[in-house]
Amino acid sequence: MDANDAGDAVRAGELATEMLAAAPDKFVAWFEAGLLSKALGNWSEAIARNERALSLITPEDIEEYDGQNPAAWNLGIAATALGDWATARRAWRAFGMTEFQEGDDPIDVDYGMSPIRLNPDRPSLTHQHVPHLGETEVVWCWRRSPAHAVIASVPLPESGHRFRDVVLHDGEPKGTRRLGDREVAVFDELALLESSGLPTWQAQIAGASPDDLEGLSQIVGPRGLGVDEWSGIRVMCSECSHGSPDADHSHDPPPSDVKRLGLAGSELDLGECLARWSSERPHLDVVDLEFLW
Repeated sequence: MDANDAGDAVRAGELATEMLAAAPDKFVAWFEAGLLSKALGNWSEAIARNERALSLITPEDIEEYDGQNPAAWNLGIAATALGDWATARRAWRAFGMTEFQEGDDPIDVDYGMSPIRLNPDRPSLTHQHVPHLGETEVVWCWRRSPAHAVIASVPLPESGHRFRDVVLHDGEPKGTRRLGDREVAVFDELALLESSGLPTWQAQIAGASPDDLEGLSQIVGPRGLGVDEWSGIRVMCSECSHGSPDADHSHDPPPSDVKRLGLAGSELDLGECLARWSSERPHLDVVDLEFLW
C-alpha cells in the first residue's frame, strides 16, 4: 500500500509477489494482487490471481464487500479481455448470474444500451493503464455481457474509436446519463478489444427536424450503418461527466439550423441512404459526404 501511495508500480508488483508467498491462503492477498494485475492490464495474471482468490473467499469476506464477490467480477473482466469464455461464464455464475451456462461459446447477450467512457480521464485504480487512443468521449453502446460492449454511436474521430468497435469496460459506475425516463450508469473503457475498421464520415444538413433525422436513422440502421448528430453533442467538464454536475453552468450546444452528422460505413452505402432520404425531403440542403478517417 505504501508503494501504491508512492505511485511506484514496479515496487508494488514486487511486493505483491512477496505478499502472496507470505500469505498463500489469504483471500485478501490474492484479491489485492489481482487488482494490481487488472490495473496494469496483465490479464493472464489477473485470471490466475482472481481464480485463486475465488477459491479462498469466505462468507466473512463476502460480507465485508457488501455481499458481493469482487474476485468473481474481476475474473470475469480478465477472462472477457482474453476471450476465455469458459472462465468468464464460470466467473459470472460465481457472482450470482445463474443465467450463464457452462461452456466455451462466446457471450453475446442483449444487456441493453449503456454509456461507455472511452479513453477515461480518471483512472479507477492505482497504477491503472487506461486506454489513450484519443480524447475522452462518452458514447452509447450495445452491452453484450457484464464486461464488454459494441459502440452504437458514431464516435468523434478524436476519440480514436469507430462505430461498432468492441470495448472492454469496468463494472463500477462512473456517473450517469439519461435514457428515456431513467438514469443509467456510465462505465469506463478498460481496453479496445476489436476495431470494426468502418470508415467515419461527416455531412452538413440544413433544415432537418428531429423527425427528419429519425427518418434517416430508420434508413441507415437496418443496413448496419451508423449515424449521429454531432452538432447535438454536449461537451461536459470532467466533474459533470462523472456525475457531479454544477447547477450554475450549462453544457447545451448553441442552437443552429445546420446539423453536423457523423456517419459510419462505406461511401456507396451511405451515399445511397442519403440520396433516398433527401429525395423524400426536398426542403433539406445536404452537403456531400466528407471522409474523416
